Amino acid sequence: FALVRYNTDGSLDTSFGVDGKVTTAFGVTARAYSVAIQPDGKIVAAGQTSPDVFTLVRYESNGTLDTTFGDGGAVTTAFGVNNARAHSVALQPDGKIVAAGFRVSAAGDSQYIGLVRYNTNGSLDTTFGDGGAVATAFGVAARALSVALQSDRKIVVAGFSDNNGDGTLNFALVRYESNGTLDTTFGD
Repeated sequence: FALVRYNTDGSLDTSFGVDGKVTTAFGVTARAYSVAIQPDGKIVAAGQTSPDVFTLVRYESNGTLDTTFGDGGAVTTAFGVNNARAHSVALQPDGKIVAAGFRVSAAGDSQYIGLVRYNTNGSLDTTFGDGGAVATAFGVAARALSVALQSDRKIVVAGFSDNNGDGTLNFALVRYESNGTLDTTFGD
């Protein structure tokens, strides 16, 4: 994972990490796709690490790892066939963390929108979905690229879907109840 912090004038904030930059190594592959800043200034980065699992890393406001989060500052969540990534992260008012992306089916032939909710310490929120995770099918392939939280605690995910398996991509918008079930009052 690589993070860079800038001052308001666009120059590097040298008080962050080493000369404004922080890198955190995870095995062979690691990619951060999204960040969110907690009210206390801590930084939550979401992405993937090898073997392609949802990964969250929390940093202190100065760029050092927050070792009180997960295992030494990081949390990985595998579901499906270990081919999943978190593309977006959002923070609930109660401090819980929602990550959205995709996961591949057990057979490896379909992609589902993937949604995972974590407690403030990085553990899975088992009151959400199935043990903390939700997978939603849309056609042959679907991915969540962004997640937002409504004031009524509902979760909105935006991304794309390939409904017929022909490579034609469509916008996909899904709304979930706060417990991870689909909001059936939204759309079709």
